Amino acid sequence: MRKVFMVLVAGALLGILSACNSSTEVETTSSGGGAVATAVTLGAFKDFSCTSNWTNRDGALGLKAYSGSGTCQAKFPGVSGKYRITLTVQTEFDGRPPYSVSINGVVVKSGTYPVSSSLGCSCPKDWRTVCPDIDVDFDAGIHQVNTGDVIQFYGKEQFACSGNGAYAKWHRIVFIPVP
Repeated sequence: MRKVFMVLVAGALLGILSACNSSTEVETTSSGGGAVATAVTLGAFKDFSCTSNWTNRDGALGLKAYSGSGTCQAKFPGVSGKYRITLTVQTEFDGRPPYSVSINGVVVKSGTYPVSSSLGCSCPKDWRTVCPDIDVDFDAGIHQVNTGDVIQFYGKEQFACSGNGAYAKWHRIVFIPVP
């Protein structure tokens, strides 16, 4: 009996771990004439192919210092349709890096990150406590997205604080279907 219980617990844990380890989430349901998408999440680390100058920076995908700019691309795996697109970025106190999101080369959202603290370049050396990075969602609007479309993220580092930089850190792009 104990062995059966342990096998069940191990199986449940494996299921949970594999679900947490996969960042692409595509949920579909069948509705008579075909599949209807409910949500697609493309994770920066696992779902995008990036230029070589991206790395893990404080838990987000960000540019390597002094590498300029870079791009990441992924093919949209969901069902074709209209989606509200949301980009989740990680802001920093020491700069406002420019970014853009495009579909098949057409920019659907661009701008600059806000700073994470009003202290800006005056943040002390213990910035992780006083001026921590903050995740922010940008609404990229509603757009037609088709299966296989190329989704691209572009970011450029910015050095606003005497050698301290902001590295266009980001986490994911989420697609929520709209009627």
